[in-house]
Amino acid sequence: MKIGIAQINSNVGDFPRNAKRIMQAYRACIDAGAEIVVTPELSLVGYPPRDLVTKDRFVEKCLQALDYIADETGDVPLIVGYIDYHDFIHPGKPWRNAAAFLHKGRIKKKIWKTLLPSYDMFDEHKYFEPSAKCSTFSYNGKKIGITIGEDIWLEDYIRRPIYQRDPIAELKEDGVELILNISASPFHKGMPKHRASLLEVVACGANAPLVCCNAVGMNEQLVFDGNSLALDSDGNEISNLPGFKSCFKVVDVAKRGSDAPKIRSIDVEDVHNALVLGIQDYTRKAGFATVTLILNGNIESSLVAALAVRALGANQVKALIMPDEEQSSESICRAIEVAEKLGIEHKNVSVDVVKQSADLVMGEIIPNLDHPLVNQGITSRIRAMLLMAYARNNNYLILSSANKSDLAIGHQLLGGDSSHGLAVLSDVPKIIVHKLANYVNVRHEVIQRSIVEREEELSKKPHKYGKETAPPYVLLDLILELYVDYQLSCNDIINGHGYDENTVRWVQRKVDLNEWKRQQAAPGIRVTSKAFGMCRRMPTVQSFID
Repeated sequence: MKIGIAQINSNVGDFPRNAKRIMQAYRACIDAGAEIVVTPELSLVGYPPRDLVTKDRFVEKCLQALDYIADETGDVPLIVGYIDYHDFIHPGKPWRNAAAFLHKGRIKKKIWKTLLPSYDMFDEHKYFEPSAKCSTFSYNGKKIGITIGEDIWLEDYIRRPIYQRDPIAELKEDGVELILNISASPFHKGMPKHRASLLEVVACGANAPLVCCNAVGMNEQLVFDGNSLALDSDGNEISNLPGFKSCFKVVDVAKRGSDAPKIRSIDVEDVHNALVLGIQDYTRKAGFATVTLILNGNIESSLVAALAVRALGANQVKALIMPDEEQSSESICRAIEVAEKLGIEHKNVSVDVVKQSADLVMGEIIPNLDHPLVNQGITSRIRAMLLMAYARNNNYLILSSANKSDLAIGHQLLGGDSSHGLAVLSDVPKIIVHKLANYVNVRHEVIQRSIVEREEELSKKPHKYGKETAPPYVLLDLILELYVDYQLSCNDIINGHGYDENTVRWVQRKVDLNEWKRQQAAPGIRVTSKAFGMCRRMPTVQSFID
């Protein structure tokens, strides 16, 4: 049987556009010889819809769009992810995360999602009622099992047993001969390899070919990487689709896969591609054509500018270089050089006049100014004010450049020039910033190699923020990964990994005490397993000390 895998990019809530993309992919797959066409989880809705499902007529409009798509189907079936009503005969949540098997102008079968994730960024159990039974159905002499998203994620792959059912085991008991999984599995560093390993285990365990059609694109703060796969009953890869790209492919599941090593992109390449796709999609879906940012000569702003050019093209990126009297001429020259290398429009405007006026007023309010961050903060907020005016007047989206390491310990100026729009690097630790800069430079040296090397050396030394001295980034990032990403306690980090107790407890308190800052930050692009925001929802004010 030939399966058309339609790896499409859906907009949350845009039923007409999503329906159009589904039908375009459906017809393209038919032309390529598909006998069944599969689209991702909630392909008609966009994932995650969150509280949009509670809006009047949202689900009704979804079902109207589904009826339209069903009318357009012919001899080749189409599987579409959508939201349906719970029947209300039995108690439960109001809606279903569903898949529809459409054939010859009709909805022939509806399948409900069984395992509803409610951890990290997921909260499906808030909205959806799970299926009561997983069973196969027959088509063209084959017993097919359709699963949705989490239904294939075995206990060994989710860190803890949280479900009482195993949909794959239920389908196997029902004699399944082909498993089709429609998925919206978000990206984070290492996820494509992890997901591929999981699918191999599922196919082997079920002793049936498996096709996984994964979503692609960015919605909310989540990037979906695609990387759809087809495997034979031994778990060998028959075919795959590229990552971070809308596309389709027709795969013959009767073929046997190869035992040859799988070629997977390295982590830094995946993170780069996720950020580029995130900028591209967030900008487009938010209704902007052009982005703007402040270039100040540092590695973060230079990297964001380079990523934006790759995402949107040089003509759609505008930069402001806004020095003050304390900024070195070297950093100004670096900012200009980056703009010229990227070929982006840039304006070099000093903020000294505005800063001098602010200093006069400030002298009246605080005659004995003592804190270094107050003066630095005023300059940064002046830049932010002017940048916001520039963006609003021209309908540009602002790109911010604060990295995850600084956001974690509160080393960012609230309301400053890295606080607005889309926070491109907010889930990128400082050390990965360096790796991304080197990766960007491979194709075309945008950031001087000497600057990157100097940053790498500085990351091995303690750094100051106002009156505070922070650990070297190379150490800070390791502790942050253990505390934030892996959620280890201070004692586990100290005793199990051998880090200095005072340093670990300093990092822990800085992370905990600065939640209020992060909750006022711009939305970011998730590229690690535990991004601030959707994935880590801590109280703004709390008094628990680990």
